[in-house]
Amino acid sequence: MKGRLFWKIWLGFWATSLLLSYGLWLYWSVAPATGFQEWDAPLAVGRVLTASATTALEHGGPAALARQMADWPQEERGRLSLQSEILDCSPSNNRQIATMVETASNRYCLRYATPPLPEEATNFLAMPPDDLVAAALAGLVFSAALAWYLAYPIHQLRQGFSRLADGDFTVRLNDAMGRRRDEIADLANDFDRMAGRLAELVEARDRLLHDVSHELRSPLARMRLAIGLLRRDPARFDISLQRIDSEADHIDKIVGELLTLARLESGVDHEGEYFDLLDVLELVLGDVMFEAEAQNVKIDADLPREPAEHDWLIAGSGLLIRRATENILRNALRFSSPTQTIRVTLTTQGEGCLLIVEDDGPGIRTSEPNSLLQPFVRDTPYDNSGYGLGLAIARRAVVACGGDLHLSNRTPTGLCVKISLPLASLNGLGKFHPVIQ
Repeated sequence: MKGRLFWKIWLGFWATSLLLSYGLWLYWSVAPATGFQEWDAPLAVGRVLTASATTALEHGGPAALARQMADWPQEERGRLSLQSEILDCSPSNNRQIATMVETASNRYCLRYATPPLPEEATNFLAMPPDDLVAAALAGLVFSAALAWYLAYPIHQLRQGFSRLADGDFTVRLNDAMGRRRDEIADLANDFDRMAGRLAELVEARDRLLHDVSHELRSPLARMRLAIGLLRRDPARFDISLQRIDSEADHIDKIVGELLTLARLESGVDHEGEYFDLLDVLELVLGDVMFEAEAQNVKIDADLPREPAEHDWLIAGSGLLIRRATENILRNALRFSSPTQTIRVTLTTQGEGCLLIVEDDGPGIRTSEPNSLLQPFVRDTPYDNSGYGLGLAIARRAVVACGGDLHLSNRTPTGLCVKISLPLASLNGLGKFHPVIQ
């Protein structure tokens, strides 16, 4: 893998390691001559010899110093010099030790000159070739490993995005990250979740297009049949026209439901809108009870009547929730037999509220009741009417208001629909205006 990022990281860290090695070597090379002379062995020896000579000179004069120096090596004797009547006894350079000694007869200046530094040590700007090669190789290996460690997963991400852009929604990167537990691994996990979500959306789109075409094909076929009959037998004009009008109305309802579903899927913003859930339920129940009375179905509504400490205030569109509750109640009414009962209960649940709709109908035959919340999914053989959009629209309307909808079968028969919605607070909202459009 040879990408531009790899070379940038490699060369950058290699140059940094070389400069760091050279800087450290330069520091340790210059330090003994600029304040760290105690680390210089010749200077330490010179201080010891100068202190010994000073003691001999103070107690016995030059003669005692000469006797002591007779035991020194010839090289060391040559580095020590003695001068008398010297006013200034300071060292002439940083490689010399000078000491003023006062005796009873005279003043003396002892000077000890340490050996000079080797030539390679004085040229501190020239790094030894062996050290330079070692630093270069170590920096090369370290920077290459670090560059590969950073650039390889980015290269994998780039390939993953390329495959995803080409329509391969099966690509996953979590396995390619190995045992990494850093931000790049988190990015790969987010990529996998995104790819999975895109795959679900594309599958849902394809399924929706298939279902829409299937739903529209039947009324269009019946319209063509009515037109064909009309052409063969003009006397059947009224019957054929009535059939065409009925099928056109059928198509219009399907398109209307699809537009509502698409509007909810697009995430329409209802920020700043608030409605009272209790008012919405009372309006919906008023309409549904009128229809239930005609079918001899009883609706038992258990709604709060007494003033409570809180309002049933929901942030969102009252129109959406009204549409959702209408779909759920009419669905329960459609599958209820005469003399059966539909129970509606509204209670609080933590910081939100819970709306429960229960009926005594046949319930849902499928093993996964919540699958009916998808568009065009119907529970056969019980549900042979409708378009399979009512519950899907209800769920998306509830989700748009920050809630959730759940389906479950009752024992022994019947269906239970639970809608949970968060209650809003009036604090800081100013004057409340109910929004039920």
